[in-house]
Amino acid sequence: MKKHWYLVASLPYLRFGEKPPVSRAAFLAACGSWLADADMAVLRAVLDNRDPAAGGVAQRWWNGEVQLRNAAARLRARNLSADAARFIRPHGNFSASIEKTVTDAFTRVSPLEQESELDRARWALADELALDEPFGFPAVLSFAVKLRIAERWAGLDAAAGQSKVEELIEQATA
Repeated sequence: MKKHWYLVASLPYLRFGEKPPVSRAAFLAACGSWLADADMAVLRAVLDNRDPAAGGVAQRWWNGEVQLRNAAARLRARNLSADAARFIRPHGNFSASIEKTVTDAFTRVSPLEQESELDRARWALADELALDEPFGFPAVLSFAVKLRIAERWAGLDAAAGQSKVEELIEQATA
């Protein structure tokens, strides 16, 4: 596989829960000089959290993402005494560790802590992907997954969240 030594070496270090030092647009711009169009399409799909419709490492990421979502849907449905069947999507490469991680996440007290644990599992999956080829496309894909997660957490705002909760309660009681 093709190596992307300069690109990977130039990417900043991302830390879970901290604002990313690079924007999505800047990341894609940097990648545009080094990656093929097909790889750019995969990165855009990953950043949008949708199926990259590609094989290899991208498919491994998507399989893990879908399994994580399925496990969360089954647990949420069970807690509500509902049927999760309509929310379950097919995926390959079953991972017992993903199932355990999701089950453990749902033992957390608050929904915020649950979401944090689920995103930490995604972060760990991204780390595993990069091990395949530390200076190849898997490392770039791993960075994209982590950037998406970091952007999500950086965008959370307690005041905005509280306002949204109050809005939903008002709608439900009106």
